[in-house]
This record gives sequence, C-alpha cells and structure tokens, in this order.
Amino acid sequence: MAHESVSDVTMGTETAVDQEVDALGPHYVKRLLAGRPFYIAHRMGGMEFPEYTRQGLDASLRAGFKALEVSVRRCASGEFVAIHDWKTTRNVPGTDYQIWKTPWSTLSKLRQASGPFLRLSDIVERIPSNVVLAIDHKTTSSQDQKNKGDLAAEAVLFEYLHRAFGGHPERRVLWKTFAKGTSSARAKARGYMTMAMLYPNELASVKLSQWDVLGMEWNARPEAWSALKAAKRPTIAHIITSPGQAKRALAAGATGLMVSSPSKVHP
Repeated sequence: MAHESVSDVTMGTETAVDQEVDALGPHYVKRLLAGRPFYIAHRMGGMEFPEYTRQGLDASLRAGFKALEVSVRRCASGEFVAIHDWKTTRNVPGTDYQIWKTPWSTLSKLRQASGPFLRLSDIVERIPSNVVLAIDHKTTSSQDQKNKGDLAAEAVLFEYLHRAFGGHPERRVLWKTFAKGTSSARAKARGYMTMAMLYPNELASVKLSQWDVLGMEWNARPEAWSALKAAKRPTIAHIITSPGQAKRALAAGATGLMVSSPSKVHP
C-alpha cells in the first residue's frame, strides 16, 4: 500500500514545520488544556456542516477553535481519510463504499453536501501551526483490537504523524480513545497525551488515571462528574450543540467543551 506523504517534511533536514513545532515548546497541548474552558471542534463542526469537510474546518478556525477532533480510517491505497463511519453510506447517500477496501482515487470523487472528503494530510496542511488535532483512529480506539491489519494501520498513522509534525507530534496531537480501547497505552509510550470519551455506566470498571483528559456526556448526573473531578484531570463535556448545554456542563464540572456547532458555542 502507498503511504501518505507531506512534501515539506524530510528526514534529516530542518524544515518550516520543524521550526514551527519547536517554537510551540514541549508542553503546548498541556497549556491548551489548561484553558478554562478549552474548546475542541467535534468532527470539525459536524452538526452545522457535513463532517470533516473544508467548510466545517474553515468555520471552526474562524470561530477561534485551537483544537479539532478528527476521526480517521486508512483506505485501500494507504491514505488516512477523515471519516467517522466504516463506510460512506451516511455521508453520501446512495453509496456503500467500505473505507478499507476503497482507494482514495474513488473516495476523492465523492461529494458530501458541501464538498469532497478530506484526507488527514489535507487537514494537516491547512491548519495553522498553533492548532491541535484530537486524533481518533476509529479501528483501534474503541476496543482491544487484535486485527493485525488495523494494528498495522495504527502504526502507519503514528509514523505519518511523526513525519507531519517535524518529529514531535505530541506537541500538536491529542490521542483520543474510549473506555474499551487500548490504543492510548501505545500512544502514551510515544509521548502523546491521551483523552478518553466516557459514559456514566463505564466509570465503575475503568481506572481514570490512565488517561490525561476525561470526557463525559454533558448531561451526565452529578455523581459522574464528581468521579471525574476526583481524578484531578482536565474534563471535557461532549457533545455540545448549544449555549445552554455548555453552561450546564461547565456548572457540573467540565473544564472543556467538545463542540459540534461552532457558530453557537466557541472560544
């Protein structure tokens, strides 16, 4: 399979990307999460705009978001496509392409309501140097994955991020996972901060200290938020679509907001 490439990242030579990453310093993601509140654009504004499109990306950046949540899957030709689902049916009605079986040459010709699909590399090349990506590798983020192909895809993703961010992806990437996922351990071994999206019925069976950021449904009961606050980690409420939801989540104890409607709730 072909791998993604970034034209301005070369091995052994300092580039503009390297210099930008170095300028941010080793604790840039941590500083961003220290904001009260900090904001992450869920699916790059996926409630207002078709998910992971240039329109939603640009709207999120204009609204002031310094972090974007991006779900990715590796397609048949090796590129990482920004998409939540495992096939194209919901995004482009009337189609039924499975991402892992379909090359980018086919996927790139499909059109959502506001434009084509994006690759992760398209997003990386478009965002300013002070914007963080919360990466969700869908095939390994939600389970203890045993499939060798999916684990190999994750390894390729780590390699791509290393190249794309000048050898220091941990300064620009927050690794997103779920309670049953084990990819966060592999990400932490590479220096990434990790974020878990959790639900109240999972709290009794997980060790919260294994993640750096803890996510919870914005309307969860007080005892769920109390458990998160006791872990002394940044906490993020998901998925926020209105100012009323944001207000309730912050009052419950959230220190960050995962927002899907950037024109309604933004920094």
